[in-house]
Amino acid sequence: MIPWHLISVAFVGAMVPAVTGFGAPILMMAFFPHWMPYSESIALVHAIAMAGVVTLVVRYHASINWKVLWPLAIPSLLIGAIATLLSISLKSALMTRLLGMFLILTSLFFLFLQGRMTIQAKARNGVLAGLASGICNGLFGISAPPAALYLMNGLGQKEAYLATLQTFFLLSNVESMAMRFAYGAYQNLSWNLLFLGWAAILLGTLCGNLFFRHLSFSLLRPLVYIFVAIAGLWSVIAG
Repeated sequence: MIPWHLISVAFVGAMVPAVTGFGAPILMMAFFPHWMPYSESIALVHAIAMAGVVTLVVRYHASINWKVLWPLAIPSLLIGAIATLLSISLKSALMTRLLGMFLILTSLFFLFLQGRMTIQAKARNGVLAGLASGICNGLFGISAPPAALYLMNGLGQKEAYLATLQTFFLLSNVESMAMRFAYGAYQNLSWNLLFLGWAAILLGTLCGNLFFRHLSFSLLRPLVYIFVAIAGLWSVIAG
């Protein structure tokens, strides 16, 4: 039987990052733990998301800002490895609600202070955002919010933002998948399920790119914050 519920979530989730730069793992992690064990959910989400991430990295690779990326990626990968090891035995309900609260507070903070402050693309800001992203990725399989909020303010062009953010996801996902593979999270993986997920992600990414072309960066900025808040509220409710 084709798992249409999983495919639908993956498809919609893939449309979001093509527009906002992130969102697929957040949306999938809001649903997948209700259908399979938490650790396997993270492993499957990262494997499925790789299809959309690679597609966007290849498409916008010329716009990657490596100078801004490395201060963000290096601390994220280091702390993310530690957080991943801790997450293997964690229960999902409490951690999901804590993540939701974090997303809501973060998005509200930037929504209300958007016109009053800017986050410069300095190394120290990248390190702080990287540490927060690494912890979120290791514990919840979601590295987007701190990194997205930092890059949204640190980069002035939507192509540079999308390309740099997706490259960060690529590095984070490769590390997470390698560690979870070593600890057996992929032993029971259904390849049919993975292939269907990849197909849904690729189709959703293509559809999302159609919307991305018509968005201005000034419209993209609040859209990111609003999506973070909605995802956080859903995490709190769904638990």
